Amino acid sequence: ELFATVRKAHPSTPIVVLLVHGGTLALGDIVDQADAILDVWYPGEEGAFAVADVLFGKANPAGRASVTSYRQTSDLPPMGNTNLYPNSGSHGITYRYFTGKVQFPFGFGLSYTTFKYSDLQLSSQTIKACDNITVTVTITNSGEMDGDEVVQVYVKHGSASVPVPQVRLVDFSRVTIAKGQTMSIELMISPFTYPIVPESDDGDIFTDRSTIETGQMEVFVGGGQPDFTDGVLSSSFHVTTTALLSSCP
Repeated sequence: ELFATVRKAHPSTPIVVLLVHGGTLALGDIVDQADAILDVWYPGEEGAFAVADVLFGKANPAGRASVTSYRQTSDLPPMGNTNLYPNSGSHGITYRYFTGKVQFPFGFGLSYTTFKYSDLQLSSQTIKACDNITVTVTITNSGEMDGDEVVQVYVKHGSASVPVPQVRLVDFSRVTIAKGQTMSIELMISPFTYPIVPESDDGDIFTDRSTIETGQMEVFVGGGQPDFTDGVLSSSFHVTTTALLSSCP
């Protein structure tokens, strides 16, 4: 109501919304009506200086959302329902399982400059269960300001034998790139980031059965999640063997 009142009184004046909070917020129409939103969470006693630097262009923002911002409370399951997967009318919870529309996805963040991704390469297209994969990608600062980019690597299971997260963040790296410059960076996909958990036949819930199984894995590299971010590159690799994760070095 406060924002709507201010917007109505100043329809042509740019309005920046500053969010200081400890949990996600349902922002409603503010997202569409504000000229900008700066989310600082709990910025600490030096936070005012950081906010001023960003607002006046002295610093280029490069923060990324560490949680999913949902559109409304009713999109979430009732308190006490700890089932992560969609169930009984629930869309599920967290970026890995939620199937509804979100306000801002996990990993989202804007910058005063722009980045272009190219030349995505995997160290191998075929691996055994316990192998790591090196991911190489080239990033160009195509904007007009020096800035940081948070390079994010996600994977999706092509054909898992049990229910699995719809997407998983498996590595990321923050890099500083001057305007007009290009950088090639390496990241890694470890088998410890994408195991499945088979159901127990004997009801034992205490034994770790985390498993890397055979199948196709899709890889996405960019400045955010593949289903929400433009310019994300994709590739894939195939796992040819199955092994318990506990057997991997």
